Amino acid sequence: GAPPSFSHHPCSWLDRGCDTEAAMEVKLQPGQQLNKDQKEVMLKGFDYIASHCEGARARKRQGLPMVLLPQDAPRMLRSCGRGLLPEDVEDIMRDLPDEGLDFNDFCKLFERVAQTPQANEAKICQALNALDITGQGMIDPKFLKDIIRGQGEGMMGGMTPFDIDTVLKGLPRDRLGKITARAIARRLVRGPDGVQYLS
Repeated sequence: GAPPSFSHHPCSWLDRGCDTEAAMEVKLQPGQQLNKDQKEVMLKGFDYIASHCEGARARKRQGLPMVLLPQDAPRMLRSCGRGLLPEDVEDIMRDLPDEGLDFNDFCKLFERVAQTPQANEAKICQALNALDITGQGMIDPKFLKDIIRGQGEGMMGGMTPFDIDTVLKGLPRDRLGKITARAIARRLVRGPDGVQYLS
């Protein structure tokens, strides 16, 4: 198989308002383990999320190691480039310890999740087209955000309306502001300038 690799996204999934903390895409073939470079990049994201989660300051004062709380695991997986379906999130959450994950536990979780192939452009486009009641293959970004807002964290692996704005930024729109389902699917799979969000 191909050697493991990683790349940086131009947008930030970790920090919702600051461009200084870039999210990363960690590519891992089934059966492979994370290499040292990948772990170093992932550790930065892990430390950021773990240091901003509930109880982080108290843990630090007590000299306890930083942990990733179960509810933050899907966001951390997404920040590493993994696209998660709602059922993936449910499966992941079911297996997580209430006290959270240390970095080594998160790496094991990532390696396990990486065994599952990601959705391709055609499958994503088909799912988006199901949201288009006109049958024209056009999606209203406001409608998409409303759906995600209404479904909460389980929808699209925990994507927020902010994430949707980031993904859709710069895509061509028609005179009504709608975007083709194919363009959205392509962006999710390939990302801007060939950088993938889901791989």
